[in-house]
Amino acid sequence: MPAFTLSKKIFITFFLIAMGTAFFFSCLNSYDRTHFSPKQTVHHYKGNEENHGDGEEFFYPMLYKEVIEIMHVHAFMVPLIIFVMSRILSMARAGEGVKITIYVSAFIGTIMNLSAPYLIIYASEIFTISLIASYIILGSCFIVFMTLPICKMWSMKPAEESDYWL
Repeated sequence: MPAFTLSKKIFITFFLIAMGTAFFFSCLNSYDRTHFSPKQTVHHYKGNEENHGDGEEFFYPMLYKEVIEIMHVHAFMVPLIIFVMSRILSMARAGEGVKITIYVSAFIGTIMNLSAPYLIIYASEIFTISLIASYIILGSCFIVFMTLPICKMWSMKPAEESDYWL
């Protein structure tokens, strides 16, 4: 990562921390709804009308319009966030293999995350594993997206204001 001025280091650090916090709350929201359990995930998306009465919480099946309403926002925002985080990672001094692994993993995790709700509802309940795995993959990528640039950036000597611009 180029030697940034103190103000740029602070700005990038705060952005990365904010993104990590947002991802944490996204995972917390998903956990609250599904407990990262395949059975609860199926209930969240497909409902559990047939099993209601054995003490479980009742879930209505998600309508096609509900899935589209939720997913169209995610289909725009998640790739954009991954792009920005990848751009910051690309400036860090790390091996190309590490960077490519994170970029590809984040892309695969994003595709898995965006496609899983449709696949759970319309193809097979086995895709709950894909959704849960996508959170693990994306969580691992976010840890690298945050920690590697912050560690590399703060370990370098600050630049003069005129040395670099972003």
